[in-house]
Amino acid sequence: MQTSSRGHISQWSDSQLLGVILQQRHSSENSQALAETLLTELGSLHGVLNASQNAFCDIPGVGPQKYKRCQAVVELHKRTGAQHVERMMKLDSVDESKAFFISQLQYYPQERFAVALLNNQHEFLHYKELFSGTINAASVYPREIVKYALDYNAANVILAHNHPSGTPEPSQADIAITQRIRQALDLIDVQVLDHIVVGAGNAVSLAQRGCLS
Repeated sequence: MQTSSRGHISQWSDSQLLGVILQQRHSSENSQALAETLLTELGSLHGVLNASQNAFCDIPGVGPQKYKRCQAVVELHKRTGAQHVERMMKLDSVDESKAFFISQLQYYPQERFAVALLNNQHEFLHYKELFSGTINAASVYPREIVKYALDYNAANVILAHNHPSGTPEPSQADIAITQRIRQALDLIDVQVLDHIVVGAGNAVSLAQRGCLS
């Protein structure tokens, strides 16, 4: 696999990129074939990076070390997104919010519910993943979000959670829990600016959908 001679890395295929991650010394061709097998068995690059260790290691030719390499890529992506927001110090547009939460949540195989705290100028204060659940549901407790906002003296929050199915279309339950959290935070004068639902590389804003009005 002579990937170095095939143009800029942005032009490489998913299998080429994955092959580099999996590659061991003197095994470029095997790594390319293994990458193609993983993509076929797990459906997509997102499926490979989102796979559990058991599902990943069930495929012949891979093991815990290769799984760790792929998870290191996921963790680097998350940290890059978090550090970018910390440098910019603001989440003051829907596009910025979507990009941030996609970087943090899209690869979880189970549902995670997260909150970003902002001050009056929409400057970033803190981020935390507060709740996790099964593959299709999470137990979300508004009182914990209230406590979290008070701990950091936040004026605004942006909520987010992922749909492990990869489809970010909000459910009625998503809208209902947003309203519950809004009512709880209203009591301490903290505003819910948005609720971002994250899928596989994309996201939906409930504010843009008019669900927070």
